[in-house]
Amino acid sequence: MKKPDKCIHYTGSINEVCSAGVKYHDVIDKTTTPHSLPCIGSYNPGGATCEKCQLPTAEEIAADEAALKQRIEGIGKARSAIVVACGGHWKKGVPGSNGVIDCPVCEKPKALGFSRSGYNGHIHARCSTAGCVSWME
Repeated sequence: MKKPDKCIHYTGSINEVCSAGVKYHDVIDKTTTPHSLPCIGSYNPGGATCEKCQLPTAEEIAADEAALKQRIEGIGKARSAIVVACGGHWKKGVPGSNGVIDCPVCEKPKALGFSRSGYNGHIHARCSTAGCVSWME
């Protein structure tokens, strides 16, 4: 999710370069403790700079939050459909189950594959439609 103090090009310091092609090694300031990285404001106590650093706009942050909310609501809708397909909420002693149902999010027939654990009732599911719901509990 986009944060107001994190560059939109940041891909994680485990990677060598950001999505703008800047090598993290070239912009990190190792003279400070902790080291300063210009990509994230809270990790830049020394004021390191990068000419390609670009913070998200308020509109981009709001759009990102709205998309996340929509994804979470889709998971809730799909999960509820799976619980109904499994005969109700899980209780101790209920056997595990799996199957494929119509996806209530994208409405594609027989697209939502799932399994529900008999041990603890956790659900793993994935819709076959690209970009639709998928999760593991």
